[in-house]
Amino acid sequence: MVEQLDPGEQILLDGQPAEVIKVEHVGEMPFLRVYIEGEGVKSVGAEDVDVERHPENGESEEALGPGALSAERFDLRTQAMRFRLAHQRGQLLSISNSLVRLEPYQLACVNQVMQKLRQRALIADDVGLGKTIEAGLILKELDARRRADRVLFVVPAHLQKKWIREMDRFFDISLTKADRAWVEGEKRRLGEEANVWNQDEQRLITSQAFLRQEKFEAPLEETFWDVAVVDEAHKGSKKGDTPSKTAKRIEQVSGRSDALLLLSATPHTGKEQSFRSLVSYIDPLRVAENQELTRDIVDEVMIRRGKETIFDDEGERIFPNRDVQTVPVGMSLPEEDFYEAVTEYVRRIYNRSSMLNKPVVGFAMALMQKRLVSSIGAIKATLERRLEGLLEEDMVELTQEARSYLEGEDLEEGDQIAAQKELERVTVAADAALHEELEALRHLLDMAEEIPVDSKAQKVRRFIESLLEEDPNEKVLLFTEYRDTLDYFLGLCEEEPWYDEIMVIHGDVDKDDRTQIEDEFNYGEQRLLFATDAASEGIDLQKSCHVMINYELPWNPNRLEQRIGRIHRYGQEREVKVWNFQFDGTREAEIFEMLQNKVENIRSRVGATADVLGMIEDLGVEDLIMRSIRDEEPPSATQEELERELEQREQTLLDWYERSLIDCSTFDAESRRKIQEVVDDSEDVFGSAGDVQRFVIAGLRAMGGRVEQVSQHIFRVGAPEALGAALEHSFDDEQVTFDRDVAMQFENKVTYLSPDHELVTALVEHIFEEDEDFGGRRGVKVLPFLDQPGIVFNYRIAFEDGAGEILREELCPVYVDSPTQQAERTLGQRVLDGKALDTRPDRSALQSLRDQRDVLKESAETYLSQTVQRIRSDLSEDRQRRTERELQRLDEYAAAERSRLQSFIEEYQEQQEAGADMEIAIRGQEKRLQNLEARIQERKANVRDKGRVVSLAPELVNWCYAFSA
Repeated sequence: MVEQLDPGEQILLDGQPAEVIKVEHVGEMPFLRVYIEGEGVKSVGAEDVDVERHPENGESEEALGPGALSAERFDLRTQAMRFRLAHQRGQLLSISNSLVRLEPYQLACVNQVMQKLRQRALIADDVGLGKTIEAGLILKELDARRRADRVLFVVPAHLQKKWIREMDRFFDISLTKADRAWVEGEKRRLGEEANVWNQDEQRLITSQAFLRQEKFEAPLEETFWDVAVVDEAHKGSKKGDTPSKTAKRIEQVSGRSDALLLLSATPHTGKEQSFRSLVSYIDPLRVAENQELTRDIVDEVMIRRGKETIFDDEGERIFPNRDVQTVPVGMSLPEEDFYEAVTEYVRRIYNRSSMLNKPVVGFAMALMQKRLVSSIGAIKATLERRLEGLLEEDMVELTQEARSYLEGEDLEEGDQIAAQKELERVTVAADAALHEELEALRHLLDMAEEIPVDSKAQKVRRFIESLLEEDPNEKVLLFTEYRDTLDYFLGLCEEEPWYDEIMVIHGDVDKDDRTQIEDEFNYGEQRLLFATDAASEGIDLQKSCHVMINYELPWNPNRLEQRIGRIHRYGQEREVKVWNFQFDGTREAEIFEMLQNKVENIRSRVGATADVLGMIEDLGVEDLIMRSIRDEEPPSATQEELERELEQREQTLLDWYERSLIDCSTFDAESRRKIQEVVDDSEDVFGSAGDVQRFVIAGLRAMGGRVEQVSQHIFRVGAPEALGAALEHSFDDEQVTFDRDVAMQFENKVTYLSPDHELVTALVEHIFEEDEDFGGRRGVKVLPFLDQPGIVFNYRIAFEDGAGEILREELCPVYVDSPTQQAERTLGQRVLDGKALDTRPDRSALQSLRDQRDVLKESAETYLSQTVQRIRSDLSEDRQRRTERELQRLDEYAAAERSRLQSFIEEYQEQQEAGADMEIAIRGQEKRLQNLEARIQERKANVRDKGRVVSLAPELVNWCYAFSA
């Protein structure tokens, strides 16, 4: 008899009423876990007690636990199961779980990635469209599906703080910075021989520069990541015959990860090899070396939208135009003389370093030339540091940061400034040459002293003043590349009436202060924000500002685009005005003006700024300028060389457009409609914010917790003791909200209880704990819309693929009408969602329905089996179609690669027949051919597993007796 007992069934245990929780076995011994009123939960040996079915079918209210036949607890258990299952649904769960304003095109990107068989994609949206947000949303989706235990972010060094801040701020995802200190600390904790990268429950962020160290190659080969995210992925693409260290490491991480997101606004440089390498990181078996890179292939791996291709429902572009203008600044005669004198000094030292093969000194001279056209303050500080450095007798070796900077690595602003200051002091001069250089530096400093305020500073001050006079409400963002220039200009503004309104962001401003400054500029009364490039990424100012001043132009055009992206992004409603200040008549100004005009002309033809920036990513403007200074060439010669190079790259770019390889996809009204359908469907997964609110409040009160309403959307809660062990954070007197907009408005002051918040999760798990009779397995509801009494049997149904990954999981409430025994799902869902009237059914009516339970359950199971078969058939049809397409692509790749390798073998065999010793070469290609076949078969097996659909046994979660009012 014991084996026939169902969970929730009422029995007499040694004559005492009890409720069955479960029947379990230890070896062959059966044990009965029951709830006994007055005693609680108990497990007893089934052979040691007398068990009888309860005379009233085991469901006398008096015999049940505290939650017996409670509509409220039935609803709590149902909603708790929704939360449990939601992570396996096909919808977008991040909509409810992220504290960020979500744009439709971002959700479309996330949906496209999540619909793939494997979540691997190159996300190449334009600057300002929110690739960081898209990556965070995808990570939340994978995390909700329990597929993000091991996560690795690989980003440029100077962006690590930004990623850490935004993942925590918007998605409540904590990232650990994996740097030298972290590695050393983990080695001390785990032992010197431990692989610190290969740990569970580890979410790391590291820089491309740090990860590329050779000592990490072997440990990373032994590590596998659930999710890898690579920002600025084009920096890790393969260029030339010998891949860079960064490219090798990015390829390694890509191959050692399940989900992979490569992020880049400029995924190409107009060179097919580098773009192909990014495609191969996503799927190394997608395109063979001798296969043509087609639009179909690119569409499979890349998601790309530009500012020019996103439209609203009326067909209007959502991004306004931008107007970029150069403001020429005339030099005074002392400034002209100073410019020529410094340039001559730079030329002389640069040439000497070239002859002595000391590139580090040449690098220092390039820094000096950049600072010369930034400000008097910057160049004067540079000259002073160099003079001080040369006067020191002992020259020390360069630090690791300085060597890294020389090698072109991205450093955080503080490290970058320290490295630059170190390099400014380096020389190879000795004796007479050193004395000569010291005298030259002193002379230049004397000249600088004669120019107390440079003409550019004066013009920028007057320009800001005119803007504020024209519109007193105008907000202005000013960028400069150098901290020295920022400090210099701030000092000159101290007497201005608007000085107290200036806010400042640079590398030493911590994340909390930076966030406060950003909020004040966006929503407060302060009108001016002066910043170094530390603020060129990671802050959004489009809501409050549309005017930008560039105190000088960075020598990397991509950096300029990053600056403009702070205000020219989604949400900007006014035309963006950008004013670039440049000293007139300088070599740099002439070259930059030509470059900017050329870039703008190309952009107007191809319609995508990011594409043009990708085209000039490795143009080497700095090298061209320094070479022209070295050779004393006129600016026109450098311009001609640049124009020739740009024309070649432009032609390559236009060819790519003709082949439709890099077109940005259009996001229009139809696109919005489609993603809105997904959004509407997704919002039903957890229920509305109101559903979550009702669940948490009812659950806390049912468990003895405290809930007090502070305002319409804010509550003060206290967690019950029963949840204490499950919570990392103490909820003794916490202000919370269930409204995302309110949470964003009161950031850091009010806790947002999203469906995956730890308090919600603890409530869910407590309801299902085996040692707690919370009730909810059975309920009774009296509802006004029912015509006949019946029972809702609420099942969990699930389907997984051949690899064991859940494809779909949901609740299937089946309502069975008592008089007709007809089963249907729609009415079952209405009963689940309906709020019960505050009344109880007649006892005899309830008993009559109880007596029918087994018969009605048979009807429910018949209906359920048909539902499961139908869903399985639909899933199988979709999976089969996708599997066949993937297998066909693998065959195409294998045929092309097999043909390529075979041609090498035949060529080498011909050479061997002619007398050459080609045995090793032939064996090498034959080995590659064998490896190819093995890799193809392994991938095919994986694809076939992914294509199988397995239905899991339905589980009866709870049931509810339903009566008409």
